[in-house]
Amino acid sequence: MSANNKKLAYLAFALYFISGVICMLVGSSMSSLVELYGRPLEKIVLFIGAFATGRTLSVYMIGKLAKKDPMKVLFAGTALLMIYLLGVALIPVYYIGFACAFLGGIGMSAQDAICPLFLSRVYPESYSSSLSAGQALYGLGGFAISALTGLMFHVHLPFYVANILLALVGVSMLVLIPFTRWENIEAEEQVETVKPLYSQHNRLVLILLGVVCFAYCSICNALGSYMSSYIETLGGSSEASAYILAVYNLFIVIGAVIFIVILKKLNERTVLLANSAIISIALSAGLIINSIKGYYISFPAVGFFLGVLFTIIIAIGTRLEYRNISVASAFIATIGSCGDIFTPIVTSRLITGLGIKSVLYYVIVLMVLQTVVSFIVYILTKEEV
Repeated sequence: MSANNKKLAYLAFALYFISGVICMLVGSSMSSLVELYGRPLEKIVLFIGAFATGRTLSVYMIGKLAKKDPMKVLFAGTALLMIYLLGVALIPVYYIGFACAFLGGIGMSAQDAICPLFLSRVYPESYSSSLSAGQALYGLGGFAISALTGLMFHVHLPFYVANILLALVGVSMLVLIPFTRWENIEAEEQVETVKPLYSQHNRLVLILLGVVCFAYCSICNALGSYMSSYIETLGGSSEASAYILAVYNLFIVIGAVIFIVILKKLNERTVLLANSAIISIALSAGLIINSIKGYYISFPAVGFFLGVLFTIIIAIGTRLEYRNISVASAFIATIGSCGDIFTPIVTSRLITGLGIKSVLYYVIVLMVLQTVVSFIVYILTKEEV
């Protein structure tokens, strides 16, 4: 591998890591943010909605821009993610935090467009496995912010020290980007950088993958935002509630690493369908048991099979549209990120009317939807012509 390709790989994997940090940012310190801003939980969770709105409004445009000049898109996206990571914790003014979240969502669009593009260039023969490795780092980022936040509670330091430490990864990216080249290959749209997937209904399948991504983003949003708070309602401490997110993200990492190998044996369509069904069963079992110990078993199981699904969805979509990787990835992410807008609105109303446990029922409904649509995608696609 050339030195420049090593830099591209680092930037893609580091972006996955910092994106994992960002997506667990509010959920890992929800109670602290409620206290810091002096606003109720249902107001703080709207930061996630602002983040999702920024991402949804920008991701398709960012995908098109990334096709022309990915390095500039990556630099701007990383800078915006840093504004969110540091601003929401260090400037405790509600509307400034809201604005930082919106800008962070725009920055997150870079991950949707850039990571598949870079990895398809650097690892054309092991594309799906490289995406799974990226998902492992995404989960590691979520684990890092959750575990470090729990550690800050334990040693009686402000929770935002964790944000500052993790921002160093983003700083390293901003330093490296100017020294990394992206060479546009002539007639690149005709080059098969990844193994193609086939369907007679490409547009329909892309829309269905967007629906699956919508359900996936909604599920991750709901679990990441409310699971720690729900553990507290069962009698768990602030440390215990922070650590359950850390364990959840640790199993996302473990699952993604194991699926690097599995994806060399099984195709992405099979993994998407099987994992969706298993997650539905695991989460239902946790809800039936409904105890802290039960969730410490079922929630990591959910993370193990759930974490890899975003890259699986993107892998299927970009293999289907292998001549237009950044745009296809952005299209799916655009529909999926709508789930991040929709979910805080729905869950805040559910909590007000039915209590926080109702969020778990909402997640199970979405999981069933994801399983059904994944089955339709499986039927409509094939590995060979």
